[in-house]
Amino acid sequence: MKIAIYSAASLLVAASAFAQSADRILLNGTIETMNQVQPAAEALVIKDGRILFVGDSEDAQAFVGDTTDVIDLGGKYATPGVIESHNHVVSSKWITTGVNVSDARSVDDIGRMMKEYVDANPGETGPLIGFGWMPANLGNVQPRAADLDKWDLGRPTMVIGNASHDAVLNTLALEAAGITKDTPDTQPGVIYWERDADGNPTGLAIETIFFEAYVDMGAWDPETIVPQSADFLQDFLASKGVTTAMVPGLVTPGLSISTEKAKSDMREIMAVLKEREDAGHAKLRLNVMPWYKLPDADAQDIVDFALEMKALYDTDMLRTDKIKVHPENAWLSRGATQLVPYLPANPGDAPTWGTYGVPPERLFEMVNRANMNGLDVVTHADGSRLIKRLLDIIIEAKQYYPDARNRLDHLTSMDDETRDRMVLHNVGSNASPLFYNELDSGRNGSELFKIMQEAFAREAHGQYTELAQMYDNLSLSGDAPGAPIERAYPSYLFQQSMTLIEPSIEGAQPFPDWRPVMTIDQVLNAYTRAPAWQMGMEDVIGTLEVGKYADIAIWEKNLREIAGENMIEEANVVGTLLNGEFTHRDGM
Repeated sequence: MKIAIYSAASLLVAASAFAQSADRILLNGTIETMNQVQPAAEALVIKDGRILFVGDSEDAQAFVGDTTDVIDLGGKYATPGVIESHNHVVSSKWITTGVNVSDARSVDDIGRMMKEYVDANPGETGPLIGFGWMPANLGNVQPRAADLDKWDLGRPTMVIGNASHDAVLNTLALEAAGITKDTPDTQPGVIYWERDADGNPTGLAIETIFFEAYVDMGAWDPETIVPQSADFLQDFLASKGVTTAMVPGLVTPGLSISTEKAKSDMREIMAVLKEREDAGHAKLRLNVMPWYKLPDADAQDIVDFALEMKALYDTDMLRTDKIKVHPENAWLSRGATQLVPYLPANPGDAPTWGTYGVPPERLFEMVNRANMNGLDVVTHADGSRLIKRLLDIIIEAKQYYPDARNRLDHLTSMDDETRDRMVLHNVGSNASPLFYNELDSGRNGSELFKIMQEAFAREAHGQYTELAQMYDNLSLSGDAPGAPIERAYPSYLFQQSMTLIEPSIEGAQPFPDWRPVMTIDQVLNAYTRAPAWQMGMEDVIGTLEVGKYADIAIWEKNLREIAGENMIEEANVVGTLLNGEFTHRDGM
């Protein structure tokens, strides 16, 4: 990655600043700056939200004034503020709110857990929501309305799957939402209701089509849900050392209802986020993107909308300068587009390779229209065929728009040749480890190998740790609500990527076990310098240098002294500073 921001200039700036009185000074720390010119320091001096000096504690004393807040770190470890580079941390909490059924090991378990909740809460009325069922834990058997109906829940019930893309509704919920045989699919084969031989919905909703039903059954309350979601998610991440988040689309029901509704939601929510920033209540820097997903979306219209948002929101605290493209659904439903056919779900089924929601010609148009207008494109890229075709488009676009920083996210299946070309052309990537380990793939890959040809899966599945060995343009992020935020924060991902083990599964084994684990150096880069560059903000965040924002994470222990398998337990944050002010302080 060409992060050409390391020079002796920062040291010269520091030398000229000695006469200034600081607002806050951190002394006697073990400070990992992530600056290759000056990788370590003892002290940081902060003035007006920016770093005034990086160096030893003795020299930092020269900046002490009458009102300076001097904090003795007592040897505590500090890093740049952590950057969550793919996390829907504004409006998505509704996806992971309700009855947690993540321990379900059969479709009957889902119904039983929902029934236990109903029996324990007889006074509750209205829609009943659950979340967290995992296809791999169910033997890749999807739940249907009949599986819920037999438990006589007595309320319209929706249970959302772990990755937030699919859901199951009971018959009462289908009726409450008006879902019938005549209800059209948003995009057949991509965003749709599963149907029986007579065309009747089975209750299984594929790829966010259930979002509108969530509204129609009376569960959506945006005036309450959105602010509560933003508060909870951002407070939680601030407590984990996070200072910046890329939000690749606002997860509201509108994103799957219509493009116009998604745009309307974004206009309203961005105005609220701006009010929070102006009032001094913002806990994170936010880079928020509009969606390009539905078949009714027009590339130029989305570009124009993104430019409208950019004109209103273009600060280092709140900005829109990218577009999120979501062109397919998941490999677990045999929807992501592949270079080789999926194994058949039933004997005698014809081969299938997945289906584009946004086909290559529309991807080409979006990437080029965005890049020519100074906007980057971040794409949900799950299947090997999509990734190969999209990489061609991005490499071609770089010839004409060399400053664009387009990125491919997830990369669940990617062949070796495509991986090598991605590295050669320095195309950015982002990964969330939960999508490759046993959580989705099943124990020892049992569910993966039922769906994907094993030889190809061993080449293509979970290439992100290979990328980490090959270049430094890989970022990591949690992608809530793909998992609840409690399983989608930095220390959790440190452990996942450094062990290849899913911590939420008792007795889990490394998977994919043929891949290398990531090192602490690679993990730190993937959470600081790499995402700062991908965001186009490497001049102001990502390292601790003079002139940059004082975004800092202070850890109870030195991360370099913690084994990968102990990161969740031991990598605790005791202080988080955004613009030099504490957004989290506990234990210091």
